[in-house]
Amino acid sequence: MCLVTFWGSPPVPGAVSIQEFVKAKKKWPSQVGLRQVIEGRYAITGRILLKFQHCQLEFRSTEPLPKLSRRSKRDVNVQVVGRLRRDGQKLFFQVERISKQDDDLVVYARRRPTGSKVKASDWFVLADWASRRGSFYDDPLLQEKASEANRNGIGVARSQASGKLQSLRDVSRLAVTRGAGADVQRAIEHEAFQLELRAAAGKLEVLGRLRDRIGRGLVGARDSKNGASGPLLVRYRQDPVAVYDQANSKERLTLHRALYTSVAMQLIELQARAAGSSGYQVAETIRREIPEAVGEAARWERLAMDADLKRVVSMSRAELDRLSSRMKAAGRAVEAASAVDDWLEARRGKLMDDGVAGRLRWADLLLALKNDRRRAVTTLIEADGLKPDDREVAERLEQLGYEKKEGKWGPVPSGKGGRPRRDTVPVGVQVGMSGKRLLAAMGAPRRMTRVAVRGAISEIWVYGDPGGSRIAVHLVRTRDADNAVVRSISQLPSRR
Repeated sequence: MCLVTFWGSPPVPGAVSIQEFVKAKKKWPSQVGLRQVIEGRYAITGRILLKFQHCQLEFRSTEPLPKLSRRSKRDVNVQVVGRLRRDGQKLFFQVERISKQDDDLVVYARRRPTGSKVKASDWFVLADWASRRGSFYDDPLLQEKASEANRNGIGVARSQASGKLQSLRDVSRLAVTRGAGADVQRAIEHEAFQLELRAAAGKLEVLGRLRDRIGRGLVGARDSKNGASGPLLVRYRQDPVAVYDQANSKERLTLHRALYTSVAMQLIELQARAAGSSGYQVAETIRREIPEAVGEAARWERLAMDADLKRVVSMSRAELDRLSSRMKAAGRAVEAASAVDDWLEARRGKLMDDGVAGRLRWADLLLALKNDRRRAVTTLIEADGLKPDDREVAERLEQLGYEKKEGKWGPVPSGKGGRPRRDTVPVGVQVGMSGKRLLAAMGAPRRMTRVAVRGAISEIWVYGDPGGSRIAVHLVRTRDADNAVVRSISQLPSRR
């Protein structure tokens, strides 16, 4: 028999891989004498002997085998045509024809699907071929090519599923079974979440469930440390799917948080609208649930303050104090002062119509809210004119460093000791009143100290400006009582 040799010839149709041939080893005895075509990577060659990798069967030739030249270590693919024969009890393969074949990476490149009509299944067929051979030959390069083909197939399937939520979910599961990698699968899940987010707009319960699933499904989504700002988030808001696909692992943590907070923010706003919550409450919720969203919380608080400014004249004293404190904390001290002026001006006329008592109250307000000693003194002198020698008016003026001489009030000369000071308090504040009544009369204190003593809670509320008139109100609250009671009132010295 003459050995026929072909170099670089195309594979014979119906060729069996050495992997499949070895797998069917039990059938070899029944195949003796049948012509077969087998291809694979050879391991050993001799003058008339050839062995394939991972196959112990000898492939013999009656003629000397040609020298099998190799362009690289991988260039060891051959195809043989022949028949199984017996040598006593031993089987061998009689080689009748041998041809050199391209190595598997070249075959992979040649088989890559191309064109606009490529289907995901085309890539998966190639992936399965590369995976089987890569596993059989323990070839990491070919196994990587199998992964590449799977990723490309998933890419085609994902493209065809674009805009269809259920189809994207199916592709996401396929990415897992195809071993396309966690990054690929997560990108598909992210795209599906984006579709869900658009569909859930304005739906409170749906958004709540979506937020929770994003928190569970995307690594780092609930961690505020992953919150960030900058060009990445600007680009993400413009094209979330494309930017996410291109992001690295660290950037994706930031984007997970961005998606989670965008849903959480919508949810907070919808819940606030449904409950009729104020902008202050929305800001507080944002600071609690999305602490990194400082600007958004400040925006809601600013909107709430702007709304309050429009109704400032109708506010209670306690509401005015809260607004003033908030505006000062927000760096809006000038507007806070203007709001206080508007509030005072809205009450001035009525208090002036209330004679001495009204002027006493007006003076208290000027001192407490504006620390305006000059106007307070002028008002008290007016009150004295309405009711000369009124004890309460006199005490207030003396407290402010004035004395009455020859029927006229004037500053006590420097170095002259005035009448011993007696503790005076604003009109309407008295021992025995409740804490609620005190709040209604004086508003929120500038400072409060609380101490638990022998089954009761002792509180000191301080009113007034450090540079002017100040009082300390002592309240006691038993542990089972709903409200505190004023026990004593004392004047505090000016800190000037």
